[in-house]
Amino acid sequence: MKSILRQQRRSALLVAAGTIVLGLALALWPDHSVSLMCMLLGGALLVFGALYIIGWFAGRRGEGSPVVVLIPGVVLAGLGIWLMVSAETVITLVQYVFGAVLVFHGVLDLQAAVSLARYGYQNWWLDLVLAILTVLLGILILLNPFGTFAALVVLIGLSLVYDGVSDLYLIWRLSRAFKELE
Repeated sequence: MKSILRQQRRSALLVAAGTIVLGLALALWPDHSVSLMCMLLGGALLVFGALYIIGWFAGRRGEGSPVVVLIPGVVLAGLGIWLMVSAETVITLVQYVFGAVLVFHGVLDLQAAVSLARYGYQNWWLDLVLAILTVLLGILILLNPFGTFAALVVLIGLSLVYDGVSDLYLIWRLSRAFKELE
């Protein structure tokens, strides 16, 4: 059981650190970071799509591959090209994805705060406040009252930094609570 908790803690720490790094990139370079993300993701999808397509053509020479094998390649390649060509239109999708991720993280943090309260851990309410703030930031991103692309990306970036830092804090508190229970 201890090894599972350690692995989960290690994974949570890596995710929190990655969230902070991504958030900083978005907050500091809003225009360039979204374009770069779209280019990298689009390029990766294009390569995977091309591999599917090449695999289908290679399979046709031998026993013959069904056309169903070609469809994912065409879809992935098409999505890759779309991401690389129209990064500006992708921000709407990014807005909903990041907003949903923050709401989801906030709900997980709410569950952790309730666990701390259940075990009678001191100052559990602070974790509850941080979790509620995470949910509210996610909702704010989903609603996007700012209207400008750069302001939204900066808000997403700062919210991700906050989410990563609050996750690190919560991980630390949960680790201490588990050690005290032992």
